[in-house]
Amino acid sequence: MDLSFIAPTIKNGDVNVELCKEENEEETQKRKFALILYVVGGSPTVDTMESYIASVWNFVAKPKVYFYNDGYFMVRFNSIEDMDEVLYSGPHMLNNKPIIVKIWSADFDFNKEVLQTIPVWVKYTNLPLNCWENRSLSRISSGLGIHLYADACSTQVDRISYVGVLVEMDVTKELPRFIKVTDPNGREFIHEITYD
Repeated sequence: MDLSFIAPTIKNGDVNVELCKEENEEETQKRKFALILYVVGGSPTVDTMESYIASVWNFVAKPKVYFYNDGYFMVRFNSIEDMDEVLYSGPHMLNNKPIIVKIWSADFDFNKEVLQTIPVWVKYTNLPLNCWENRSLSRISSGLGIHLYADACSTQVDRISYVGVLVEMDVTKELPRFIKVTDPNGREFIHEITYD
């Protein structure tokens, strides 16, 4: 790529480089369908990760895989649907080691990223059916962390024994085994939580 000189500004004798919002947004758009992957306890090569993706995630169009130092990968998908399909299909394992999968965001910093807040599949077993509406599930899941998705069987109510929800949780703390829920009539109940 050709680069050109763009004069920085000087403020109080210090050089200050100002980035352009439109340029940043353009680059962000190129990565809006990207996931960050990290294999816990492993250091796979790009070839190994590409082979894994080709064989296990063969239900989506082939994504582009980028390697970053320290075992991180960025995987850029062709569409939001492909990215969501991969997220829905977790948890993921490579050679019996868990793969941490996170949605990329513009403020993601590989150098500061710590495996602290990660997506975890949560199961609400025997949750009352009147709690299966997306806003009720969002309220319940918000008590645990940042909810991302409900699994396909829960969304389509193909299975009613449990609801599966992907929630970003702080795994440096003990994961809660119960959550207190208050229904519209003021009745409280304690609901058990299990994890994949």
